[in-house]
Amino acid sequence: MLVIRESGAKFSDMGMKYFQIIWLSIFVTLSAQAGTPAQAEAILQEHKTQMSVWETELAGAQSMEMMRQIVARKPDVQDYKSRMIKVVGAELKKPWALKYAGWLMANTSLGKKDVKFIMDYANKFHMDAVDLGYFCYNVAVSKQTVLAKKLFIEKAHQTIKDPKQKGVAAISLAIVLSEMGDSAVNNARRLSLVKQAIINSKDEKVGGTNVGEISMEMVHRLKNLSKGSPAPVISGTDSSGAPVNLAQYKGKVVMLVFWSSFDMPVEKTIELLALMRKIEKQYAGKNFALIGVNKDQLVNLRELEKESQTSSKNISDPQQLIFKQYRVGNPPHSYVIDQQGRIRFTGIIGSFATLTVDALLNPVKPQR
Repeated sequence: MLVIRESGAKFSDMGMKYFQIIWLSIFVTLSAQAGTPAQAEAILQEHKTQMSVWETELAGAQSMEMMRQIVARKPDVQDYKSRMIKVVGAELKKPWALKYAGWLMANTSLGKKDVKFIMDYANKFHMDAVDLGYFCYNVAVSKQTVLAKKLFIEKAHQTIKDPKQKGVAAISLAIVLSEMGDSAVNNARRLSLVKQAIINSKDEKVGGTNVGEISMEMVHRLKNLSKGSPAPVISGTDSSGAPVNLAQYKGKVVMLVFWSSFDMPVEKTIELLALMRKIEKQYAGKNFALIGVNKDQLVNLRELEKESQTSSKNISDPQQLIFKQYRVGNPPHSYVIDQQGRIRFTGIIGSFATLTVDALLNPVKPQR
């Protein structure tokens, strides 16, 4: 049975075979009339406008306290989520609803089961949709397993006839494949998909950017930021103004952690900082260094360091020059760099990152 909770409506608690009976009967109580494309578009544009205003205000925060107050006023996506579900929920069979169901997947807290419900519905009713490529992009950035995303987008990519939509599906599949490691075979396939995307769809707009920009970023990552590539030279300063660069750590294993105090909920930021301190302590006395790269205003970083919430070394990067150099758009993100200055891991800070550190600090000696 679909439930409306504080976090909004859920799609997945009903089976597909009961859709006509249960889904529609519930939505009779949620709205007096069927939703329309105009209603859905109004919700989407309202959220976009409110987020733009909030981001501008956040960027101008001059103190940690001001930033915390602004963060607390972030537009509640759960409200937009619930409103959008009320509009599109009973209309998922109609072609126009695919765009807004995709927006829900990519921009709200729908869980894996809810995303799967929408994907299953798209698979059943919308494989001939004129905007299926755009939906594939929303699938690629959604909270779903990599394998499920890969299988759906591969099928859609094979099905789509329109060259522009096929190109959008191609870059979407390349995005998903980027979550599956840096093997030579996988990277070659990603490059092939990127080429198709550039040829067919470079000007198509997706996710606040366009396919051409995403493609060029992906090519840069493949050539300069994949496993085995030399880590880009860093030149920055810490919160005291002292210079920091990777050359100072030559011969050590380095974990770079890109972070800010405002890209996640406060409790998640606290957990991240605690994890960074834990990792630093775990490898204390070993040939290892953890370096944070922080994009807060300098005064905010200093306050956090004064409160002893951060790891010991952080580069201040409010202009995001190092963020851009390492192509980090959505922190937190980490890189592990070996003793020779080559990238050995890139991804979410956690067990895979620390396993890489362990392997570099304690290499397996070949048996004779």
